[in-house]
Amino acid sequence: MNGESMSEVPLVDLGQMERLNEWGGPELQKKMVDLFLTHARDRLDQIKEGVATGTAVMAETGAHTLKSSAGNVGAQRVRFLASDAEALAEAGKLDEVEAMIPTIEEEFEAACAALKTMVGEGES
Repeated sequence: MNGESMSEVPLVDLGQMERLNEWGGPELQKKMVDLFLTHARDRLDQIKEGVATGTAVMAETGAHTLKSSAGNVGAQRVRFLASDAEALAEAGKLDEVEAMIPTIEEEFEAACAALKTMVGEGES
């Protein structure tokens, strides 16, 4: 994470939500958040399955896709964690990826709650 601690990273980058609003209004914001909420959990499961089966490429692919999805909606902490997990999986360090999973899940749940509130209230 380039020396940043997780507490220094915003849960959700409001600037990214603003950009989505500028590009497509509240409808695009909601659509992107819905896609994240629907598919990101599958990517978490893919990381877990890759770790459980010793399939580094599966864990790496799940982490890469999660990183991209999180970036689309500005879920910064999830994006940074997924990036770290991707690099570790690529290096074959699945034990270290496994150790990260609870933190990724915790930040994912927090990001989902924050994003739901943002689109539910129509905020940008």
